Amino acid sequence: MIAFPYDLFSQTPDFPVHLQYGFHDKELYLHAHQDFSELVIVLNGSAGHVVGGESYHISKGDVFVVGQNTEHGYENTQKLTICNIMFRPEVFEHAYDIRQLSGFQALFVLEPHYSQKYHFLSHLKLSSRNFSEAESLITEIMQEYQNQKTGWQDMTCSGFIKLCVMLSRCYQNTDSGNTFLKLADTAAYIEHHFCEHVSMTELAKISGYSERQFFRLFKSAFQTTPNLYLSGLRMKKAQHLLQSTSLSIGEIAFRCGYDDQNYFSRAFRKHTGMTPSAYQNSAHEF
Repeated sequence: MIAFPYDLFSQTPDFPVHLQYGFHDKELYLHAHQDFSELVIVLNGSAGHVVGGESYHISKGDVFVVGQNTEHGYENTQKLTICNIMFRPEVFEHAYDIRQLSGFQALFVLEPHYSQKYHFLSHLKLSSRNFSEAESLITEIMQEYQNQKTGWQDMTCSGFIKLCVMLSRCYQNTDSGNTFLKLADTAAYIEHHFCEHVSMTELAKISGYSERQFFRLFKSAFQTTPNLYLSGLRMKKAQHLLQSTSLSIGEIAFRCGYDDQNYFSRAFRKHTGMTPSAYQNSAHEF
């Protein structure tokens, strides 16, 4: 399998977004992405999208994400024009609440996973109105990326995030009505409510599966258990509060969903290798 690295395409490999247009009059051989994912918006024409040895018809208005190490290509191309936005996962680290969108979880997390492990899924087909909006956003982002005036990196990243939010909202409004989207609903719910008491029973109910099925499917899709996913979000927030505030350990524990400060301290030490106090002190040394 041919796997291309990100810096083969980007002239600024430390910047996590690269945009380009693809004009395919001939088939594009099978390849994979070594250290990045790719958001694809079909702007014109049609083709067969080859993933996992099978070909799936794509045409104007189709949107999908190809994850890392997923072999894919295009065949039977008919004036195919696409926008490729290559991105590394850190581009979302400074976004605020995009992960609370079930459409984001579905389009950017679940679909790429299932495309790699099972078969290609794409539930997002833009309406004429949404396609025009997406095309306008792409043009704006591309201009910033190509002209590279002062501030272009912030404008490119913010434009990309805006596009991702718009597409995620469109996904949530699709009439797919499948349990695939319901599984994404549970991840979005955790992202929004991780500082509250969240039970497996509650999450399974949102997903539409039994608790046993939900646990198995969630672990397969997100490569971790629901409880560890929840704990990871809490620890991330705790680290942020310890670094950026002077709040007491007890207050931080409470804000991160822990009623027991001692339990929080044990969990934090297991996650980071440091006690909350030591972590806070080291963060405030400089």
